[in-house]
Amino acid sequence: MLKLQRILPFFSVFFLACTTARTAHAGSATVQSVDQDVAINRAMGKVPEGKTVTDTSCQDTQAGGIGGETLYRCTVTWE
Repeated sequence: MLKLQRILPFFSVFFLACTTARTAHAGSATVQSVDQDVAINRAMGKVPEGKTVTDTSCQDTQAGGIGGETLYRCTVTWE
């Protein structure tokens, strides 16, 4: 048990370093607009040439409280 307690912190750091390094090559762009299609298109326009889009997601939020307009925050991820 004592050996496990000694190596667990090192293993945790190693695991985080490996998973972070793998995702560091991917990129993303996030754009906000009152129109979801416009937000997606603007984010797609930021994808570097030759890169492949792997995910597109949007979240909607209310701006200005009750009765405010809806804002769309869309993120495009690429590799």
